[in-house]
Amino acid sequence: MMNGKMHNDSHEKNISINSKYVDYSDSISEKSDVVNKDFSAYDDLDDYIYKKPAKSKKIASNLKTEDFSEELDDIPFVVSNRGVRKKHKNHHCRKKKKMKLWKKVALSISCVLLGLIVMVVGTVALLYYNGSNELISNDYSISAPENVDVQNNGDIVVYNGVTYRYNKNITSILMMGIDERELDAPKTIGQAGQSDVNILLTVDTSTGKMTMINISRDIMTEITEYSAGGSYIGMNTMQLCLAYSFGDGKETSCNNQVNAVKRIFYNIPINSYYSLDLDGIAAINDSVGGVDVVSPETIGEFKEGETYHLEGEQAEAFVRERRHDTVDANNYRMARQQIYLNAFISKLISQTKSDFSIPLNLFNAAGEYSCTNINASKICYLAATAITNGGMSYDTLNVPGEAKQNGDYAEFYIDETKFYEMFLSVFYQPVG
Repeated sequence: MMNGKMHNDSHEKNISINSKYVDYSDSISEKSDVVNKDFSAYDDLDDYIYKKPAKSKKIASNLKTEDFSEELDDIPFVVSNRGVRKKHKNHHCRKKKKMKLWKKVALSISCVLLGLIVMVVGTVALLYYNGSNELISNDYSISAPENVDVQNNGDIVVYNGVTYRYNKNITSILMMGIDERELDAPKTIGQAGQSDVNILLTVDTSTGKMTMINISRDIMTEITEYSAGGSYIGMNTMQLCLAYSFGDGKETSCNNQVNAVKRIFYNIPINSYYSLDLDGIAAINDSVGGVDVVSPETIGEFKEGETYHLEGEQAEAFVRERRHDTVDANNYRMARQQIYLNAFISKLISQTKSDFSIPLNLFNAAGEYSCTNINASKICYLAATAITNGGMSYDTLNVPGEAKQNGDYAEFYIDETKFYEMFLSVFYQPVG
């Protein structure tokens, strides 16, 4: 009797445990219907798991009294809610606190400012890189006088037993003053004006040092001559100033003048030029508020030793007036031009230290009176060079030689020995 009761209790416990998964009180046919149920309606087979009845140690011992092997074979698959729980968990994870409005505004402004900074820095870096490539030339073939040993296209020269190496950090700009007005007006080749002022400005980009070399307009050199129709005529020896006339009065004239100066300077690279007509003198002079000078001679309205504050057309007269009573009259004019240029540059540098917009104002003031291939990239590179090296310092040199009278015209002949030694001091460095 007691055994029967124990058996019934054990059976009731087992039925209670297994009823969590399926009701075994149903008929065999009903269980077969569950087993044969079509699960194709469910999309994800991973949502189905096989459930075995959990067994405690106590229950396991009682199972010895009953044989459930037949019923266990008929245990069906049961739908799992694992995917639902996972989606529910993710739903809670996506809930975030809303960002305050002022934080959104601050973040937006910061992103815009950062973008602008990156854009500006990138633009400046690109301009600097392009300026370096445009100003510094590695493609050259420099010549020399006959008594000089030239190696590797002029990269190395041996002069008087001393070896020199070309300074690849130097860039050269030809500055021209044209004795014409209205550069934009149509010009006839051969009558496009003359380059009365020729200054070769060199800049050592590694040190910031500048050298201004005055070149006489009357230097006798080889000039490329073209017909009025633009056809090449040939090379002829004539005054340097005439090279400009064989062009359109702008770009082609500037290029012809640059090529003539390169021949004088042993084919040194000259990658940049800037020409200014007569009307531009007053414009750039007044853009800095006028210039103070002391006249080195008595000529026109100017008296030797007197101080003048030049404004407007008076500035043009000071640098343009020329004597006609001596063969070296152009040398006197070049001296006045150098005095004016030194005073102008000193004032420009002084003003730029307190107002960085001054150079831009100057460039804009001279725009309609000038022709140049100096662009934003070159200006950026030269400005960075000046800032990096703590400012600008410069020397002034003159091409040495002698002026001679030939009929109605003055001709200037270079002292080749003195000139080449000056040339080496500017463009080369001793080795060792």
